[in-house]
Amino acid sequence: DRVWQVSWDPSGTRLASCSGDKSVRVWSAISGASFFASTTDMDVDGNRSSLTSTWQCLDVIDNAHKRTVRSVAFEPTRGRAIATASFDGTTAIWEKTDESDESYECMSTLEGHENEAKCVAWAPSGQLLATCGRDKSVWIWESTGEGDFDCISVLMEHTQDVKMVLWHPKHELLASFSYDDTIRVWKEDDDDWVSAATISGHTSTVWGGAFSPEGEYLASVSDDRTVRVWAQNAVQESGSEEGFYYRPDTSYRCVAVVPDSVHSRAIYSVSWCASVAGEQSAKSDLGFLATGSGDNAVRILSVSRKEGAAAGDLDVALVSTLENAHGLSDVNCVQWNPKYPGWLATSGDDGVIRIWHLEL
Repeated sequence: DRVWQVSWDPSGTRLASCSGDKSVRVWSAISGASFFASTTDMDVDGNRSSLTSTWQCLDVIDNAHKRTVRSVAFEPTRGRAIATASFDGTTAIWEKTDESDESYECMSTLEGHENEAKCVAWAPSGQLLATCGRDKSVWIWESTGEGDFDCISVLMEHTQDVKMVLWHPKHELLASFSYDDTIRVWKEDDDDWVSAATISGHTSTVWGGAFSPEGEYLASVSDDRTVRVWAQNAVQESGSEEGFYYRPDTSYRCVAVVPDSVHSRAIYSVSWCASVAGEQSAKSDLGFLATGSGDNAVRILSVSRKEGAAAGDLDVALVSTLENAHGLSDVNCVQWNPKYPGWLATSGDDGVIRIWHLEL
């Protein structure tokens, strides 16, 4: 069945995937294969050695849930555990039973969502989890050790389905993306979690987002076919722009918009990488965005600071297009590798995972 999401482990050498067939799979390049070879690693015929290596499935967690597994995420510190969220309303924590073995067993099942759980995400410390669902809620869970988690907060300020949750790469700050056309930013306050800001600007469902590698910017993608990039203002300005709603200490503004002409259908996924080897990188000092869409295409966009414009405004330009990246199927997920710049994993409704390399 369709592959909903893929997730790299912290080392960038393993990939987890989840599917409508209720399974989770863990993949890696065959031992000894130099898959992530550089552009200079060529064989005698001028071919990159990585293109001749193959990947293997290390483990299959069959019937991981009773319904579609919608989201999968490797634990970000050691990559030993995997979290999965399912349309059966539960989130599961899986851990390797032996360091020398790639078999996973369920350590804990987290229950609470009234119906479909849409996404699960780890905080950078690995001590917190966030989940979201069709019940309009965001749940935050804290590790108690031994693979178990306790719910410490249930956030109910969205008015429609919550499609995705995403942690800031350096701080315990959470973003959620919703069918109500908004993004909410959550932070801890006196042992509880509160809505620090509501970001409005998209005109339809916000499917997901990605922080820049340093966390300075947040990119979001939507059913309105645009990509928007947001930056936080250090001090709230008087006379805020129409369509924004602030808490006293936090405000955000849109610093770039990629128009709806880039994709012809809803954009479902976005990922942000820091840099890629090549001449173009000098002009793209904030790295590259990848987007996946219902028009079956993947787009690569360079991001750079705009000269001579308002402080913080960005230039976002199309640099590469992958038409029919998954044949005639929707592209559900795009994920840059965290350790090997320029390597991108994508998944689609065709039940296939593809790995691409950006050459500039």
